[in-house]
Amino acid sequence: MDKSKTAQDSAEALNQKTMKAKSKSASERKSALDFRKYTKQIWLAGLGAFSRAEEEGNKLFDSLVKVGEELESKTADIADQTVEKVSEKAKESVTETKDKVEKLIDNSVHHSLNRIGLVTLKDVQHLERLILQLHAKVDQLTAEQEKMQEELSKKTQIK
Repeated sequence: MDKSKTAQDSAEALNQKTMKAKSKSASERKSALDFRKYTKQIWLAGLGAFSRAEEEGNKLFDSLVKVGEELESKTADIADQTVEKVSEKAKESVTETKDKVEKLIDNSVHHSLNRIGLVTLKDVQHLERLILQLHAKVDQLTAEQEKMQEELSKKTQIK
């Protein structure tokens, strides 16, 4: 019985090895099929990603162009405003400087003309003001004198 049990155990062990070998080769085949399947899926996913990137890339590119145009418009407006402000300040500065130079030249010319004895426009204007003031005083004194004469003539008529 020992021999028959050993033979039976050997046959069973051989049978198990054969089954394991068959199952190994089946699992290896399944593994190879799975690998091919996954490889193909990876390839298809890559193609899909490439296609989507191409489609979305065009949309993204167009979107970026639009954003760039808006930004350029804003910066152009800001640049125009800055140039306008700088121009205004420069004009104000030039006007102030021009006025100062004119005053210096007027004073210098006036002083030079006075030194050589010539009358300037300022002198004439000053004299004109004085004459107007004098004329107003004369008119006032004339009116007061007429009033006094009327009062005197009334007093002499009453007596």
